[in-house]
Amino acid sequence: MEEFKKTLKKKSALWLLVLIVSLAGIGLFFVFGGLLFGMDPELRRSFGGMFGFLFILSLGYYVTINTALGNEKKLREEYIRSTDERNLNIEARSSNVTLNIVMVCLFIGFLLLTLFSGREAGTIPGIAFYGIWLIKSVVKSYYNKKM
Repeated sequence: MEEFKKTLKKKSALWLLVLIVSLAGIGLFFVFGGLLFGMDPELRRSFGGMFGFLFILSLGYYVTINTALGNEKKLREEYIRSTDERNLNIEARSSNVTLNIVMVCLFIGFLLLTLFSGREAGTIPGIAFYGIWLIKSVVKSYYNKKM
């Protein structure tokens, strides 16, 4: 259980860092975006919204982890939840299916944009598709060798 506490403390520190960066992003883009970068209000609101979502997400994880660290019962529940084989299998399968769906959508977008809007329009979805495919291949190869 002590090893799990150390892992949770590292996750807590990581989420605190994300919390600080997202708060800085909100301040930088939403509040000072017009002054510092000359951004139009719609773009500032978009960046502010993205960083605001990241802030709420990281705050939720940070509070959840620190609550578990402070309460022995919740710590045990979190340990069981995070080490349960069924939950881990569901998470792995759903992540793989989600990634495959995203890759198919990017590839279809790449094809349609390239065919109907010109070569330049399909560049970003194409690069994203091939980048994700490359990363997935490297990670899969790594885990095939590891296991």
